[in-house]
Amino acid sequence: MSVIFPGNYVAHLNAYRDQGCVAIPGVEFYRAVGCVVLNPDNDDITVGGVLEAGDYTPQILSPDLRQDDKPRKDKPMVVPAGAVVYRTAINAPGVKAAAAGDTIVIKTLGGNAPTSGTLTAEADEFFPIDGVSSALNSIVDGTAINVGVDTPVEVTTSADFTAQLNPSAGACRKSPSAIIVEVCYYLPAPAPDADDCHIPYGIEAGQGY
Repeated sequence: MSVIFPGNYVAHLNAYRDQGCVAIPGVEFYRAVGCVVLNPDNDDITVGGVLEAGDYTPQILSPDLRQDDKPRKDKPMVVPAGAVVYRTAINAPGVKAAAAGDTIVIKTLGGNAPTSGTLTAEADEFFPIDGVSSALNSIVDGTAINVGVDTPVEVTTSADFTAQLNPSAGACRKSPSAIIVEVCYYLPAPAPDADDCHIPYGIEAGQGY
């Protein structure tokens, strides 16, 4: 896990490295982004290229994009114990529903933690291009909720979905098709250590000049 500070924040936070940002002293902020990938050439979670209705655990994808010479080191999307979730979001680029009105939702994290609501397929059976996100629960007025234990993030799909772009003649094997989930949370920073202060070195007798 690594933390960056104001002045160094020049790119997206790296969810794979559990990278956080210190924006308020004493608090570390994290942005986890995971995916349920629909790959018509890989039936590890799809059946005949179809993602069946059910519950799925998004994976935080490895930065290594190769899939040919070694197993990918993706990892489960888990919100750690003690986290305070203040925003979630869902998007589904390249995903086609079975019918208008089909939905994707994030399962509730830790009781009343904010969820992004429901991502609903439109009349053309594709999902809105901007996805859906939760209201920004305040980090100071108590409406953001603690997650008591390490909690895997899960999404629930209401129907069978396929990998297809809009517009597309069929499944596109070279374009991204995935349910993308974002969970934003913060954790208390650890107590200061010796690197945070200027402790003078001890001097033995006779060493002075």
